[in-house]
Amino acid sequence: VQCILTPEPGEDPRVTRAKYFIRDEFLRISIESGDDRHHCYPHFTCAVDTENIRRVFNDCRHIIQRMLLWQHEYL
Repeated sequence: VQCILTPEPGEDPRVTRAKYFIRDEFLRISIESGDDRHHCYPHFTCAVDTENIRRVFNDCRHIIQRMLLWQHEYL
């Protein structure tokens, strides 16, 4: 499966390739752990983009909730 790299308007294609390379490495490590305790929620964001920050915050909250549910054996 090949991912289509979509650069941001005006973004150098090398920056786009680097972003996706780093993202893919985190995903690979997360998947290779194989214990279903490590989840990766990749996002490309900028601190001034309110909607992306909201998405990142919600994913962090989801991660913490899953950890707590797992610790108390609800998952």
